[in-house]
Amino acid sequence: MPNDDPYDVAILGGGPGGMAAAMQIARRGQTACVIEAARLGGTCLNVGCMPTKAMLAASGLRHQTASFEKFGLSGTAPSVDAKAFMQRVADVIATLGEKTDKGVELNKQITLVTGRGRIVDPARIAVQTADGEVTVNAKSIIIATGSKPARPGFLPWDAPCVITSDEATTASDLPQSILIIGGGVIGCEFATVYSELGIKTYLVEMQDKLLPELDKEASATAEASLADRGVEVLTAQRVASVTPKGDSASVELDDGRNIGVHRVLVSVGREANIADIGLEELGVEVVDNIITVDDHCRTNIENIYAIGDAAEAQQYAHLADRMGIVAADNATGHELTDDRTVVPVGAYTHPEIASVGLTLAQAKEKFGKARVYRYSYQTGGMALVCGKTEGQVKLIADPDTGTIYGALWIADHATDMIVEIALAMRHGLTLGDIAQTIHPHPTYQEAVAVIAETWATQAIRKQTRS
Repeated sequence: MPNDDPYDVAILGGGPGGMAAAMQIARRGQTACVIEAARLGGTCLNVGCMPTKAMLAASGLRHQTASFEKFGLSGTAPSVDAKAFMQRVADVIATLGEKTDKGVELNKQITLVTGRGRIVDPARIAVQTADGEVTVNAKSIIIATGSKPARPGFLPWDAPCVITSDEATTASDLPQSILIIGGGVIGCEFATVYSELGIKTYLVEMQDKLLPELDKEASATAEASLADRGVEVLTAQRVASVTPKGDSASVELDDGRNIGVHRVLVSVGREANIADIGLEELGVEVVDNIITVDDHCRTNIENIYAIGDAAEAQQYAHLADRMGIVAADNATGHELTDDRTVVPVGAYTHPEIASVGLTLAQAKEKFGKARVYRYSYQTGGMALVCGKTEGQVKLIADPDTGTIYGALWIADHATDMIVEIALAMRHGLTLGDIAQTIHPHPTYQEAVAVIAETWATQAIRKQTRS
């Protein structure tokens, strides 16, 4: 239960951002109180990043069996035990959850209060717990309430055939067939899972390409990959209605086509969880349902900070984690800023698609001069060895200075590898610096070294001619 004395910082929400903040506060030798209504770890651990990656790991393993023959192996694809498949996902999440719970339990600087909190004033949060209301007093407050799946009003949400990612990741079974509404990162990842398991999958996106937040090459890769796995991709289409039919559904598209499926998965975005937590009464500034914060993660109200999906349109667990550290340092009397312009993102499709920074058009608009430098895995040593040649790396940089403005990376583990570019961008390293860095061979990672060496060679020739 809460202390009578005020905590140094109270954190409303125990997801990735809230937990990162709590740990940083503890490192600073101060006290934190985490208020969480559900399970620690938030969406990412319990119904988002981690369970979907557990699903993708298993579905990808099955899909690889389709390539056995080209490696001189023979056999058939393993059958899918739906209940065992989802039980493994649940077991992985339980293990990770226990680790998170234990970390808080053993940290004497952190107190956990289970319940729904509402900010009363900049130094007080009322928490409705199972045993009644308690008050948490604190010198500062960090809002880390995360987000939830958007639920368009025209859909029959009381029908079991209509689900979100929350239900898809916690189900005890798999759908017999599925239509996914929304071709963003979440929709494409689920389409990858279900299709690789042999489940008939439809993917409907109202824009004219998948992954509309990324560039057209990323979109084309995702569409080709999913089509190769048997997904029926329907872009520039809208769902007009969903009609429950017993345990299944009939989906009508705006072109008049009707599709019958067992489940309809809605992945049309996420909404910040900031309703009824006291923001209006306090006068906390909110724009487009996102709390406004500066580069210190401060709101317009003194001693109140906000992080993660509640305070950023870029809804990524790793960004919430970083914002948690920034807010924690500032709330404990230290100085830390982050402009949040270098944020690597990834779609964990097969192959993975990762990006960071600007597209070519954005770089030209902002800096006036930019060029694309490419590497294709069709000629890459490790890619040929592993039989994974469909990827590429695309760097956007200044042709004269080698300053890196952005990147697109398509390959197995692309989201791991793009960190090198994010690090370079954040610290002002150039293609020349990368060219001078020894990269191990053979690896997928050496693609960026080849690109950098190409730029360096061109730079030497320019110097020679001049």
